[in-house]
Parts: sequence; C-alpha cells; structure tokens
Amino acid sequence: NGITPDCDDLRRVGGVNKRFYLGNTADLTYTEDGSGYVNSISFGSIYGGLYEFEGKKKSHSGGYTLVTQAGGNTFFQHDAICKLISTTPEDDETIEELSVADVFIIMETNNNEFMVYGIDNGLAMSAATQNTGQESASDITDTLTFTGEERRKPRRFLVTNYAATLAYLEARII
Repeated sequence: NGITPDCDDLRRVGGVNKRFYLGNTADLTYTEDGSGYVNSISFGSIYGGLYEFEGKKKSHSGGYTLVTQAGGNTFFQHDAICKLISTTPEDDETIEELSVADVFIIMETNNNEFMVYGIDNGLAMSAATQNTGQESASDITDTLTFTGEERRKPRRFLVTNYAATLAYLEARII
C-alpha cells in the first residue's frame, strides 16, 4: 500500500476540539467496520457510558510514539494531554479518581474526525500538574497526562459521517 495525499489532505488543520470523551475500559466492548474504523462502543453496568470533559480551545492534544525495544518487541505509546479548569471540590475529586482509573479517550480533531486513544489496553494518568502561577496571565489549569501501550496506532471512530458520529457519542454521555 502507498500513501498519496490529495489537495484536501494538504489543507488539514492541527489541534483538537475543546471537548473530549473519556470512558473506563473495564466494561467496554467495541466493534469496527470492514475498513478498520471503530463504529460502535457499548458498556456494561459498571460504568455505563462516556464522560464528557471540556477545557479551553487549543488546550488538549493526543498522539502516539513508536517504541522499539532491544528485545525485539515494538508497540505504540498513546499519549493524551488534557487541560482542565477545576473550580470545585467535586472537580478535584474527579481528577483524583482519574489518577487510579484505566481509561480510553476520544478526541475530536479540527478536521471533524474522532480519534480513540487506549481503546484496547487503556490509558493511565502518568502525570498531573497545577500551579497558581506568579502573574495574572499564568496557566492555572490542571494538566493531566495519560499514557498507555497499544499494538496499533490510535484508532479512528466513525459511525457513518461526522454528524452521526457526534450524535452517537453524545447519546452515550452519562
């Protein structure tokens, strides 16, 4: 197989939407279509669905790094960095609970695509920082970093089109 970009591919925009979806991998099942897109997710009774988080525009990011070990195994490290503004004890408790959770994250790119990180093996919070800063323009967000190891690159989520995929995800928010 080869990869050849067309004119639309050359006009892609980096970055992700200010909202993202997070779910626990403990009771997740999913299917994919014949083209390799994840096209459905379902949950058991333990967690029951997706949680929607929202930060400021241009604050989150997701990606992967190929890791090759001396012993010969190779895998993809998935990374999701999420910046949240916590203002209540309930927000603080949510972040504390995420510190011990095994999750997957779905981010919407600025190209109206949905990328899934950690869908098979899960992501764990590997870092979390927050600081009041010294000036009024300081970054005071909670910056959460999730990492995990997967056999494949981050997966693409698509039901049939952008609008149907967005509606599908929103219908699974609890």
